[in-house]
Amino acid sequence: MAKPRNIDDAYERLEDLNITIREHVVGCRAETRMQNDRLARLEKILVAFAGASMILLCTIILQGGS
Repeated sequence: MAKPRNIDDAYERLEDLNITIREHVVGCRAETRMQNDRLARLEKILVAFAGASMILLCTIILQGGS
């Protein structure tokens, strides 16, 4: 038999839902922070690689390709 619903049960369910949402938000923030850190490292690597490639190409051009 189903338990009758009342206003106190509704407030309890809302409080449980509120706690669950807060936990989810905290987890998402942590995950987003980690992803941003990874992207920053990748960006640094790609910028360094692009710079090294340009320097290599400039030296090849300046040496006349020999």
